[in-house]
Amino acid sequence: MKKTTGILMAVALGGCFATTGEDGRVVGGEATFTMSLPTVLPPLVVVQPGVSVVRDLDDEVFYVDGYYWARRDRGWIRAQDHRGTWVRVDERRVPGALVKSQPGRYRQFRGHEQRGDQDHGRRGP
Repeated sequence: MKKTTGILMAVALGGCFATTGEDGRVVGGEATFTMSLPTVLPPLVVVQPGVSVVRDLDDEVFYVDGYYWARRDRGWIRAQDHRGTWVRVDERRVPGALVKSQPGRYRQFRGHEQRGDQDHGRRGP
């Protein structure tokens, strides 16, 4: 019993040490991040079914499945409120469309006005 308790304590303490990036910190054993985003975000642009990008930002910020998503330190972070705390997410839990997205493609994105190959935001005749 004492051996099991010791192992559990070691695992619990080991989980408190997390690697974070420049803008990250560790809170309760979980790496958290803050993003310098406007209080009111620019409009979202649908780039494929179920995936939107926030227009005109230096960082790529996606909105998928009720979460805002961004890349950090070769990984992904997410938040339910863009003004809140962002947490690191294991890549297995990141929507596949985001994982496959080429880094930087949607930086300063403006929709169809910027990329001739995009059809998003276009109105009918």
